[in-house]
Amino acid sequence: MEIQIKLLNTMSTCEALSSSYLLSPQISPIMTTYASNKRYERKESIVVAMDIGKKNSRVAFTHFIPDSRPQVYMVTHWPGQGTLDDPAKIPSIVSYQNSVVKACGLEAIYDFEEHPENVAHWFKLHLHPATMLQTSDPQRFEIPPLPIGVTIERVYSDFMRYLMKNTQHFFKRTATNGEQVWARLRDTITIVLATPNNWGIREQATLRKAAIGASLVTKENARRLVHFITEAEASVHYMLANSHGEWLKRDTVFAVIDCGGFTVDTTVYRCVSLDPLDLKEACSSKSVQTGGIFVDREVEKMLRRRLSGSLYDDPEVIRGMVESFENEVKPVFDDTDEEYGFKCGYERDNEPSRGINKGKITISAKDLKDVFDVVISEIVTTCFRSLVDQKATYAILVGGFTESPYVRRALQKALDNIDIQTVRIADHL
Repeated sequence: MEIQIKLLNTMSTCEALSSSYLLSPQISPIMTTYASNKRYERKESIVVAMDIGKKNSRVAFTHFIPDSRPQVYMVTHWPGQGTLDDPAKIPSIVSYQNSVVKACGLEAIYDFEEHPENVAHWFKLHLHPATMLQTSDPQRFEIPPLPIGVTIERVYSDFMRYLMKNTQHFFKRTATNGEQVWARLRDTITIVLATPNNWGIREQATLRKAAIGASLVTKENARRLVHFITEAEASVHYMLANSHGEWLKRDTVFAVIDCGGFTVDTTVYRCVSLDPLDLKEACSSKSVQTGGIFVDREVEKMLRRRLSGSLYDDPEVIRGMVESFENEVKPVFDDTDEEYGFKCGYERDNEPSRGINKGKITISAKDLKDVFDVVISEIVTTCFRSLVDQKATYAILVGGFTESPYVRRALQKALDNIDIQTVRIADHL
């Protein structure tokens, strides 16, 4: 969720206001720091990069010190956090009480479970332009409403304030003389925000206003201190730093396929120059409403059918099962076992006729494969056309949905079938 490496390019581009910030949204949870091999030769500064995703968010920062090699850090401590596989990840949710922010992140989970109508979740979808909301099935698209009296700008502002506050706490605890350094540089901190490729001036304006409302910047310096990088561009920089071999050459045509939870975004680039790096979009980016969330929905339908009329036939219970599937099975599904189990209650819960044993429910690999294949097929059908049309030779697969070995393997096979090579990440695959 890669965010940190893109920050390092700010050594040469921050002052020039270029778009090559070292930020990337799908960083491997294993990596919590990254160091540059180049010395920084400009004035002292701090850059904070925020990747506010539909479901989860992450923050990275670096302290640029003259004549030193910059090091980028992920913020890995958040309020309410226990022992997590990915300590840098924080839920993108904000709860409200009487239209006033009450809690964010992990601390808002309880409110979401008890009063979901007072919680803004998946709020990123409210900012999507109409072109990203198109689908062949009008019944598939649902955007959870925002709490009454709360605007999308307000949600972003409240969440940014929360992210910045905890980044400040983390910086003060972990950086040498952190409190003094932060106080000295606070008013000049550069904020880098990752955005989908199809977001434009309207969406950037909303985020900039939200940053002002969160007191990250002022109205006077917002245009100087708030910068944006597309998620695809961020992924390219990360891949260049971590891929096997020198695959990118002048005139190389390649694609970034970002398979997220709710959309799959495809961007095709042509390399105009390597030094300095200059990439041009070969055609308009394409965004299709499909991805991991649709696997979850099909599993939910499957569970509702199986558990109909049982003690487990309750929306809250089934929602908990889907969450368990999403966390325990979906990221690791590889179609090598006959069945896959995930938590559905307590160890004392048993109902063999419905596939429940000792608090776990199982689904056959065949049923899961059928569900995954529907989404994979849609990705191949709707997203690969532009790769063929532009004669792409390489593809970069990123996004949470590709965490599943089965999904990645299936997409790689589909790319092989049209003679497009998948670029591999050295530290991840």
